[in-house]
Amino acid sequence: MSIDRRTFLGATALGAGAAIAATTQSGAKSSRSGDMDAKALRRIESYMERHLADWGLVGMTLCVVDRTGAAGRIGVGDADREAGLPVTPDRLFQVGSITKMMTALAAWTLIDEGKLSPDATLADLMPEIKVRSGASKKITLQHLLNHTSGLPRSPSMFFEGGLWTDAEPGTRWAYSNLAYRIAGLIISRIDGRNFPEAIEARVLRPLGMETAEGAVRRRDRDRHARGYQPRLDRPTARPAEPERAPWVDYDMASGCVAASTYDMEKFLGFLLRLADGDGAPILSPEAAAQFLAEPADAPAWSDGARYGNGLARVTLDGRDYLHHTGGVVSFSSSLHIDPEAGLAAFASTNIHYARNYRPRDVTLFACQTMRAAAADDAPPAPKPTAAVTEDAETYAGVFTAADGAKLELVADGEVLRLKIDGRASALQPAGDNAFSGADPAIVVSGLDVEFEGDAPVRVWIGETEYLADPAQGYTPFDDALAPLSGFYQNDDGWDLPARVYVRGERLRVKRAVFFADLYRSADGGWRGKDDTAPAAARFDGLIDGKMRRLTIAETVYERRFS
Repeated sequence: MSIDRRTFLGATALGAGAAIAATTQSGAKSSRSGDMDAKALRRIESYMERHLADWGLVGMTLCVVDRTGAAGRIGVGDADREAGLPVTPDRLFQVGSITKMMTALAAWTLIDEGKLSPDATLADLMPEIKVRSGASKKITLQHLLNHTSGLPRSPSMFFEGGLWTDAEPGTRWAYSNLAYRIAGLIISRIDGRNFPEAIEARVLRPLGMETAEGAVRRRDRDRHARGYQPRLDRPTARPAEPERAPWVDYDMASGCVAASTYDMEKFLGFLLRLADGDGAPILSPEAAAQFLAEPADAPAWSDGARYGNGLARVTLDGRDYLHHTGGVVSFSSSLHIDPEAGLAAFASTNIHYARNYRPRDVTLFACQTMRAAAADDAPPAPKPTAAVTEDAETYAGVFTAADGAKLELVADGEVLRLKIDGRASALQPAGDNAFSGADPAIVVSGLDVEFEGDAPVRVWIGETEYLADPAQGYTPFDDALAPLSGFYQNDDGWDLPARVYVRGERLRVKRAVFFADLYRSADGGWRGKDDTAPAAARFDGLIDGKMRRLTIAETVYERRFS
C-alpha cells in the first residue's frame, strides 16, 4: 500500500467530531474520527492494520458506538488502490449476510402491521416454490428466518423435481441463503414493491440510513469501495497480493445491502436499543420483544450458539453478544453487539469471500477495547493475526509415494513446513487438515493430510498419494473415474472454479480454500456422505475421454485447461 497523507473530509459530515489522517507504520492510509476514547481507537486501528498486513487485505472500515450515541470511526487502507482513494466513512461497503437481520426486520414490520404471520406456511405464502414430500406445508416464515426450515444452503430456487429438505422443518438448524432469498420474495409479495425498495422503505430509511442501498447495483458503483479477490483457482497462501474482483449486481434478501460507515452507526444504535426492548421507529414494543424471543439452538454456528431473525447469540469469554458476519463477491463483514456494556461494532473489508476471512476478531476486539476504556481497565490482548498451525507436531512425519518420491512435514513451533524435492517452505491451514503453500508442488492443488486415530497416515498432493507406511498399500486408482478429473469453471462471480481429483472411489472437489469429498450415489450422481440432495453433482458430455461439464445444484461448470 502506498504511503500517502490525505485530509479526511468526510468526518465533518453528520456532526462528526475531529478527524485525524495518518500513515501507519506499514505505509497504509489511515483515518480516525468521532467522540470516543482516542487511545482506544488507536489500539483498534493498529489491530486493523495487522489484519491488512497478515491477511493481504486492501482496506477496512469500522465503526463502534455506545448506548449514549457516542461513536468512533476508523478507515484503514484503500477503498480503491489503483485510484489512490482511502477508506472513508461515506464509502459504501457491501454488508453481505448482515442483510439477513434487516430482512427479518422487514418481515416483522409486516407482522406488526397484521399483514403477515410468522406461522404462515411456505405453501400458503409462495405456492410456486415446490418442495418434495409436502414439506412446504410444514415450513413456516419463522423457520425461514431462523434457518430451521430444513432447506439446503444455496441451490437454485427452482430445482428440477422440486427442492428438498435435510431435516424435518423446525427440528435442526442449518444455515440457508436459499431460505432468506425465499423470505425476500414473500416480503416483496406482501409489501407490493420489489425487495430492495421494500427494505429501504421499511428498515433503512426509517433508521436514518440515508445513503444505504437495498441492492448492489451497477448504477451506484462509483459510491462503493472497489472489491478485490485472491487467486480463485487455488488455495492461496496469505498474505498474497489480491487482484480486482468483478462487479456483480445483487438484489436477493440473503445479502444485498450496501451501506456506509455512517449508515451502520445508525443500525448499531438501533440494535442496542432493540436489545433493550425498544424497536422504534420500525417495531412496536410487543413486536420487538417477539423479534428477540425464542431463538433456535444453532450448534453448527458455534458451541452454545442460538439464532433467530438474522441474529446469532454467542458467548465469548463469558460475555453474551449478538453477532453476524457477511461474505460476498468482494466484501467481508462482521458485527458484534454487547448489550450489557451498551457497545456495538461493525467492520467490513473489500475482499472476496474466497479468502475465507471475516473481520469478526476486529469487531470483537473493538467492543472489548472500548469496554475496558470505559471501565479504566487494562486493554485486552488481541487475538493473533498471523497464519499458524495449531498442534503442528501432530502432522509431522515422512511420507512416500508409490514411485519412491518422499516428502516430509516438519513442525517448527506453530509453523508446519513441507520438505520436498530438496526444497523447504512453510504451509498454512486451508481447512480441516488441508494446507496451502508457495512450493510449486502444491501451489495449485494444496496438500491434504489424512489421519487414522491420532496418527497422520497419508498425504495427498492432487491425485498423488504419499504414505507414512508404504507397506499399508496404496489406494487403487479407479480408471473409470479418470474422465471426471480436471478443472471446471463458471464465469458467475459468485461461483468458484472447481478442481476435481480422483482419490480411490471418491472425488475430492476443491474450490479455493473450500473442499468436499463426494461419493457415487445410486442415481449415478455424486454427493457427500450425509448429503440428502438429489444428484448434488453430476458429470456429462464425454468427449475424447474427458467429461466436459460438471453440474452442482443446477449450476453448470465447463471443463477448461485440463
